[in-house]
Amino acid sequence: MSRIKCLIIDEPYASSVLESYIGELESLEHVGTFYHAIDGLMYLQQNKIDLLFLDIMLPKVTGEAFLELLPCRPRVIFLSDRKKRWKRGDDYILDCLVKPIAFESFLASIDRYFAAVPPPVVKRNVPTRRKRSAPDRGPFIYLFSGRSAVKVFLDEVLYIEGVKKYTKIKTIEKELIVHQGLTEIEIRFAGRGFMRVHRSLIVALNKVTAFTEQTIEIASHILPVSAPYRRQVARRILAGLRDV
Repeated sequence: MSRIKCLIIDEPYASSVLESYIGELESLEHVGTFYHAIDGLMYLQQNKIDLLFLDIMLPKVTGEAFLELLPCRPRVIFLSDRKKRWKRGDDYILDCLVKPIAFESFLASIDRYFAAVPPPVVKRNVPTRRKRSAPDRGPFIYLFSGRSAVKVFLDEVLYIEGVKKYTKIKTIEKELIVHQGLTEIEIRFAGRGFMRVHRSLIVALNKVTAFTEQTIEIASHILPVSAPYRRQVARRILAGLRDV
């Protein structure tokens, strides 16, 4: 996967924070930062980027008005000092991050970029062999392991285990180490058929093959269920609910 070219147009402090976040991810490439709209506009008139981090209230011009001046619009993540609404219906605007920008919020916005980017277009004048379409593996999210963005298909996740300052994602085929706390990961998986059963464990409810009051079995793994969660776990599993 080619690196995503990122440009920042914002005031110095917020820009420096974003630059450090972008530098943490191998899949992203920081191509420049501008503090003034006119400088950013001149750059974008001559260069193509993939993702623009743009202050929604630039000096003398709004972020939305700035976008109207661009000859070729990239995907955009707005930046704001407070929660702002923008004109809905523009698929190129992915999110609006509120300053000070938390790293987990930044990651969630990058997830939206990966979900929104269309697949590469094959040129018409290049002959291609017809291939069978890949089976639909269902919804997914991107998680960052090391400095790489890794696509994780939700239906392949068995359980998630918090270990000190990192989290292990156990899937059908592999184990992924993510340097985020379990609470942050729980937010990413909320409403997707997962449930916390222990202070250090989240499980995929549809992968449970057997359970007792104190344990859950998933693909030959016996996992503990702590007392505060037992009644709710039993109720959810017996009801056959997928969403937490």
